[in-house]
Amino acid sequence: MPEFRQDPVTGRWVIIAPARNARPRYIEIPSDQKRSEPCPFCAGNESMTPPEVWAARYANTKPNSPGWRVRVVPNKYPALQNSGERFAKKDGLYQAMSGVGIHEVIIESPEHVVNMSALGEEQIVDILCAYRARLRILKNDRRWGYLLIYKNHGERAGATFEHVHSQLVAMSFVPREAQDEIDGIHRHFESTRRCIYCDIIQSESEHGERLVFKSDRFLALCPFAPRFGYETWILPKNHAADFEQTSDRDITALAKTLREFTAKLNLAIDNAPFNLVIHSAPNEQSMNQRYHWHMEILPQITRAAGFEWGTGVHMNSVAPEHAARLFRDGAL
Repeated sequence: MPEFRQDPVTGRWVIIAPARNARPRYIEIPSDQKRSEPCPFCAGNESMTPPEVWAARYANTKPNSPGWRVRVVPNKYPALQNSGERFAKKDGLYQAMSGVGIHEVIIESPEHVVNMSALGEEQIVDILCAYRARLRILKNDRRWGYLLIYKNHGERAGATFEHVHSQLVAMSFVPREAQDEIDGIHRHFESTRRCIYCDIIQSESEHGERLVFKSDRFLALCPFAPRFGYETWILPKNHAADFEQTSDRDITALAKTLREFTAKLNLAIDNAPFNLVIHSAPNEQSMNQRYHWHMEILPQITRAAGFEWGTGVHMNSVAPEHAARLFRDGAL
């Protein structure tokens, strides 16, 4: 059973999950070679994963068989488990609680595609619909205080499979970094009665120096204080707190925006490793006016080192104004 443990000095929580050690390691197969072992995420190998909990399927196809376009399964090596005894314990300075939660894998293509930029726009629509569907279902379960969709692309970004996929985690509490963001959102709203992300959209649209591109419904920008070189945020131009409430029209527009950006990133840095994270409002009613869901794309071109680990301050050698200009010009 995994376990949450809290650092007694900082209050930071970590997950101790020994089962994760059994995960297969990332192996990228050169294009001129064939895989020696079957990929569990490819169509036809459904028996190699846990049974699906959701899928976008063609008509008259059966669960856990070929005929799917996107498939969601429980993680075979979960960081959290939706079973087992729930407990909290304290031993002197130390506090821990059971690692109860949900950990799922969203398999993004039945074909062995290794780069999201190679997917078609309709396929990305299916992926985003899978995100929306799972968040809608899990948010109705009041055990979960925080839901996170994330994608690791490339070994440097933490991927253990090259086949395109993303993951969903449901936790019983809001983790510290997310709470820091929420606290900042509350402070801005209390002083201005406005959403800080709406203000960012207005400011960046007016000045334009950190703008990557914009459409009728979405805006992509390099944030003012990026942690990573070429970090980019994608935000809906109309205020919305919850990703799971995104309309079909916005899903289609977001798919086009995401495909356009990943193509730009891949052109800039061949097969760039990156993390993608969707920030959506936690289960808290007061967030509807204050929170603004958004997507963060974090290229992992350099690694955090001693300064970052020692101070918690990221050192980034690429100014966001420079990164945005190069993205706009296609000149990276």
